[in-house]
Amino acid sequence: MDTSRLFLAFPADEPAPALSRLQNSLGLSGRRIPASQFHLTLRFLGPLTPIQSGSLLKQLSQIRLTAFELELDRLGCFPRARVVWIGPSRVPSALSALSDELAARCAALKLGPPHRAFRPHITLFRHDSTQELPPIAPIRYRPSRLCLYSSTLSEQGPNYHILQSWPLTEGEG
Repeated sequence: MDTSRLFLAFPADEPAPALSRLQNSLGLSGRRIPASQFHLTLRFLGPLTPIQSGSLLKQLSQIRLTAFELELDRLGCFPRARVVWIGPSRVPSALSALSDELAARCAALKLGPPHRAFRPHITLFRHDSTQELPPIAPIRYRPSRLCLYSSTLSEQGPNYHILQSWPLTEGEG
């Protein structure tokens, strides 16, 4: 297993049809992300040693993963990365708490800090840097699981593969 490009994310299977319709309606010239590849990244991990990987998997099985719902209600663009995305105006407390707990556990495992502040989003287009984005009708998104992904690069761009997953549970923990 190539551990050089690992990340934790929530697959976006359920809202994928609505996200694809949004891509169609936007009609941007960038490279569309295929519906099967939609996800919301919680944390990029990068390369892990076998010991770090094993420790992280053990940590993840001990974290209470509380379910949450997002209202994806705004479009944005990361101009330097040339990425157009959709995300929530408001981040649910369960998602913020999970991000914070994961950051603490990653620090304890001597994993470097994330290279950017956590800003939940789902990438819709790559190689596009439009600044003119219309208001949109909100899309509800309720992830059911957190997954460990590997990313492999191809001529068509990155391909994401789920290596392991953990279900999200109802209720406060």
